[in-house]
Amino acid sequence: MAISGTSMVPASQIPRDELSAHTQELLIEAVAADRVERQRILDEVVTSHLWLAETLARRFTHRGEDDEDLLQVACLGLVEACQRFDPHQGSFVGFAVPTIIGVLKRHFRDHGWVVRPPRPTQELASIIWRQWPTLVQQIGAVPRARDLAEQLGEPVGAVQQARLASQGYSATSIDAAMCGGMCFCSNETDDDIGRTEAKLIIDEALAQLDEDERRLIQLRFFKQRSQSEIAEELGTSQMQVSRLLSRLLVKMRTIIGVPESLPAAA
Repeated sequence: MAISGTSMVPASQIPRDELSAHTQELLIEAVAADRVERQRILDEVVTSHLWLAETLARRFTHRGEDDEDLLQVACLGLVEACQRFDPHQGSFVGFAVPTIIGVLKRHFRDHGWVVRPPRPTQELASIIWRQWPTLVQQIGAVPRARDLAEQLGEPVGAVQQARLASQGYSATSIDAAMCGGMCFCSNETDDDIGRTEAKLIIDEALAQLDEDERRLIQLRFFKQRSQSEIAEELGTSQMQVSRLLSRLLVKMRTIIGVPESLPAAA
């Protein structure tokens, strides 16, 4: 597969399962490129990942913001991810997803406070969302309140209050919303968005495994088969299955960019 400025195939036309490796190669090349070439590479990466911005923007619909505005904000987050990503630290999608989500949430925070919290709480909420992508890459998982508190040197209670306050988005008239056909029970919660984030990152890692490796992951973690059941189906020993799974998890951690010091359960 050709890469860099000599590539004959635009990144936007590359199959999704090949896009991750191609993107890594482009962004590594961009590190040493001159200003003009670096900008051309970043534009190519942004264009090839517009689907990601669209996917994440849709998770924030029905929150009182225009869909087109949300897409524009998500695209700004995608551009920010391209500019800040270190191609030697995990996969691009693994970094871009929390970056885009952080920009979207920051947009709601800055433009939609219904009840304004105290200034220190607002400032801490701003710090959390600015630092969110970096923290995700550092600890290799979605940060919990305790993780954020340790990283930022703040009390856990203050972090929890800031995260709660950041959900104070703009209000929409209930009557107007009902007339417009809005179904409040279908709104995406933060847990829903977190699951979307995790799925996109895992899908990115699975796309870089070969067919046998994906089958093993599917059997163990999606179909919840025991190691002995997998061994019987594959015609091998349980010990061999255990070894293969251990190697596979290390490989996926490397693809995603999870630090070696992080427990495997994370």
